[in-house]
Amino acid sequence: MKNGGEWGKPRPRGSTKIDELSVISDWASLLPELVQGIADRVLSTTGGVDAYMDMRAVCPTWRSAIAKPSPLATDIRFRPRHWVMVDMKPDNDDDDTRLFLHVPTGRFRRLRLPVLRDHILVGATDGLLVLGEKEAPHLARVLNPFTGDMLLFTAPLPEDFKHIEYTALQGGSHCALVFLRSATVFCAVPASQVFTDTDFTQEASGPGHYLDSIVNFHGNIYCSDMHGWLFELITPEELELIDQVPPEMDVCREEEFGELRSYLVESDGELLLVRYTELSFKVFRVNIQYMLLEEVKSLGSRALFLGEDRCVSVDADKLPSVDRDCIYMLDYEGMSNMCVYNLRGDTVDIISEKHYLDRPFSLVTVLLQYCDFRPLS
Repeated sequence: MKNGGEWGKPRPRGSTKIDELSVISDWASLLPELVQGIADRVLSTTGGVDAYMDMRAVCPTWRSAIAKPSPLATDIRFRPRHWVMVDMKPDNDDDDTRLFLHVPTGRFRRLRLPVLRDHILVGATDGLLVLGEKEAPHLARVLNPFTGDMLLFTAPLPEDFKHIEYTALQGGSHCALVFLRSATVFCAVPASQVFTDTDFTQEASGPGHYLDSIVNFHGNIYCSDMHGWLFELITPEELELIDQVPPEMDVCREEEFGELRSYLVESDGELLLVRYTELSFKVFRVNIQYMLLEEVKSLGSRALFLGEDRCVSVDADKLPSVDRDCIYMLDYEGMSNMCVYNLRGDTVDIISEKHYLDRPFSLVTVLLQYCDFRPLS
């Protein structure tokens, strides 16, 4: 076919013009209200605060149009709660970069965090890093690795802070940093001079509750004990009972195995309580509105990773090496084994021995180590 007219003229390589009309949008000229609206939508999705910060970095116009993240972690929307720092301790102590996993999508991102050189890493919660100053008296700090904001506490870390098990940061305008260690709850707000400590194992009316897991969920702190009781931490000294796993629905009778482990984990917008023995697992959904525990028979595409220091839920469909509807954990049967429990088939498989792992690590191994790694131990 013969070419003719304007269509027959060759166009310069790389040209983006058709009939002298540019197809390149002038992003910088978008209305500030529209830019902020898009940023708010991004923030409310799994894109989260990292995508929000990327938008602020597009150009000066966008930076001025998009509000700066709220300081001091008061707005929980700005917490990178979908991210976990998988290399809690790098191979090289001089390396100030850390690798983060975006749990909903399975993508990785490496961030440079030079502030870690001057601080002790104590734990992680909601994607935030709980730190202490290297020099005594080790004042407590909370870092948002994606915004660079640092929440400063007047109080030093509790004594024997190397054995802190779980950490949580209560949301809202009055932030509170909460630690769990050997059933004792430590709590401080930024202006506190010291961390308060409450041992809930002993109460005025008699034996109390041996708390073994805490988690932040929708800005509130929830705790579980070895009897399958679930509480909300109202004040540093007060627990409000949510519900108890009915004995007939529990993973086994306490008289057979004694006290059992409980794990709390946020999974796809829901709060789950996992009960465990050496024989089996049971999962319960926490209905906050009606203060009920409802047994869960399937996790769908989710997989849970349980550890002595933190727990995490992932979408197995986004992570090919992870099996859906499964629970992964360490120290199965108290023998330092990595195991996977299939909720559908009620079967347990040993993955490997914890202390005999060959590199390169699999993603399953990395996530299990994240859940079980105590930075100062």
